[in-house]
Amino acid sequence: MLGEATLAQQFSKRLFEEGVFAMAIGYPTVPQGKARIRVMNTAAHTQDDLDRGLEAFEKVGRELGVIG
Repeated sequence: MLGEATLAQQFSKRLFEEGVFAMAIGYPTVPQGKARIRVMNTAAHTQDDLDRGLEAFEKVGRELGVIG
């Protein structure tokens, strides 16, 4: 959960630039102030794919000040 839709959109864009497709979800799909990132894992993803995705989330999260 990221809260504001603009932050979620920015996060999603940066993830895409890092090679990870994860959509920003905001109002009216979720309540205002509850924007988030939606990921879609499948059985076709390898452990390396998942690890790379987590690394991208961490990198972008730090860049945008979401995580410390």
